Amino acid sequence: YDVDYKLTSSGTWISSIAGTTSLSRNITGLTASSTYDWRVRTNCSGASSAYTQGAFTTSAAPSACPGALDVSTNGTIAGAATAPFNTDIKGTISPANDIDFYRIVITTGGTATITLGTLPFDYDVKLFASNGTTQLGISQAGGTASETINYTFAAGTYYVQVYGYNGANSSTSCYTLRVQLGTASKSLLNNNGLISMNNEPTIAKLYPNPVKDVLYISTLNERNDASRIQIMNASGKIIIDQQFVENPQTIDVKSLSPGMYIVNVTTAIGSEQYKFVKED
Repeated sequence: YDVDYKLTSSGTWISSIAGTTSLSRNITGLTASSTYDWRVRTNCSGASSAYTQGAFTTSAAPSACPGALDVSTNGTIAGAATAPFNTDIKGTISPANDIDFYRIVITTGGTATITLGTLPFDYDVKLFASNGTTQLGISQAGGTASETINYTFAAGTYYVQVYGYNGANSSTSCYTLRVQLGTASKSLLNNNGLISMNNEPTIAKLYPNPVKDVLYISTLNERNDASRIQIMNASGKIIIDQQFVENPQTIDVKSLSPGMYIVNVTTAIGSEQYKFVKED
C-alpha cells in the first residue's frame, strides 16, 4: 500500500510510506486541533489501484498546568493578569489560602458567563467590580462540581477571584477558568496595521498584516519564557498552538486558507487578542 496525508487546507500531499504490507500506519509531527486528509492505494507489481480517501482531526494540544496567566503576582488585584475571552485558563490554588485574581475588560456591555471547572477539590469563584471590593457575583456549588456566574456587564473593568474553600488546594492539579462572551465584547480598533481586540496592544505586535507566507509576532516585554501563541479560525477553533522560542517568533501560515484569523498572545504580563488576514 501507498499512504499519503496532508492538511485539508493544503494542496500538497505528503507521502507517509510507499509499498508497505502493514495494515496500520503511525504518523507523527501533526498539528494539534487540525483537520487532515489521508489516502491509500494498493501498490502491486502489475498496477496500482485508485486512491481511497478519508479525513481525520487531531486532538487539541494539552494546556500547560499552570498556564502562563497564573503568575506569582496574581494573588492581588494589582497583579491580576488580563484574561482572554472564550479561552481556557489553567491555574493552581497552592498553598492553602492561595487566591488567584484575573482582570476582564468589557468595552461593549452585554452578557458573559464565567465558569470554573476541572476542580481537584472544592474551589469557588467570585466576580468583583473595578474597585476590587464590591462583589457582583459568587458561585459556591460545593465539592468538585463546576462553578458558574452569569452576569450582564456594563462597559468597564472587572475582576474574577478563584479560591479554595476552607483551605482546599493542590500544587499539581489545575482548575480551568473561562470567560465566555454572550453579547458583551471588546471593540476592534486599528493600531499600526493591526486590528487589536483590546484598546491598545501592550503585549505584542504582528506583521505583516495581511500576510501570505510567514507571520512575525514580536512581544513587547523581554520575558518570553512563558509566552504562548494560539491562532484560531473564524469559528474559534485553535489551529496553531505553540510556545515562543524566539523574538520575533515566525509562524508559517502558507497552508492556511485565505481569510481572517484571531491570534491570542499570552506572556508573563498578560494576554491580548489580535486579528490578521491571510492572503492567497
